[in-house]
Amino acid sequence: MHGFAFDNVHDEIVVTSPLAQAVLTFKGDAQGEVPPARVIQGPHTQLAGPPDLGNDRVSIDPVNNEIYVPSLPSSILVFDRMANGDVAPKRVLHGPNTGFDQPGIRGMASVAIDPVHNVLVVNHGGSLLIFDRTASGNAKPLRTITGPKSGVTNISSFQIYSPKGWIVSAIQGGSIGVWSVNDDGDVPPRWKIPVNQLTGYTASGIALDPVHKEMLLSCAGQRTRPRDGIANAVLTFSWPEIF
Repeated sequence: MHGFAFDNVHDEIVVTSPLAQAVLTFKGDAQGEVPPARVIQGPHTQLAGPPDLGNDRVSIDPVNNEIYVPSLPSSILVFDRMANGDVAPKRVLHGPNTGFDQPGIRGMASVAIDPVHNVLVVNHGGSLLIFDRTASGNAKPLRTITGPKSGVTNISSFQIYSPKGWIVSAIQGGSIGVWSVNDDGDVPPRWKIPVNQLTGYTASGIALDPVHKEMLLSCAGQRTRPRDGIANAVLTFSWPEIF
């Protein structure tokens, strides 16, 4: 598994198990060899693991009590947060109008939810696809941020700062940029930090700390070794402008 989600409202940790084709929810204080509080698993779930590029990442919307599992290159599965056992998704976002089945694009998507502005954002194929949060079936995005001016590229996980509707995601060349959930088309980011240029690292995941007005990045150096020679690191940037 390459991703997990923390529910800070209900103090729970949600992780995927691609090989077991399952989604596991643990208590926030879980430690050691403890069983999950809930397990979503079985044929009705539509969860798929390798080699189908599914069930590798997960996001949670604790406000609306939903769990989102990208199962690209075909769909995003939405489960009730309290789902347990062999249960079907409450919604499935899937079809050619979604933009998930782009020719030649088989990269896994990442998902973030903005419960304040009621949108779901999907990072896939060099685009930020913005949907109504409750979109289902073969729905078209409300807006799409993509193109050379935007520089949008894929990242394992990105964030939305819901109070202001800022999307914090990756830019080609190893930078992190900020767009609005209301942006559309080939629009440049409102702000950006050239992470690779400054540090030599390439960000693979993003976390936001609004209390200290900071952005934290999980970074890997397997493609271009950073100047200090350390392959993996967590970087922290002060970024008060976005909070």
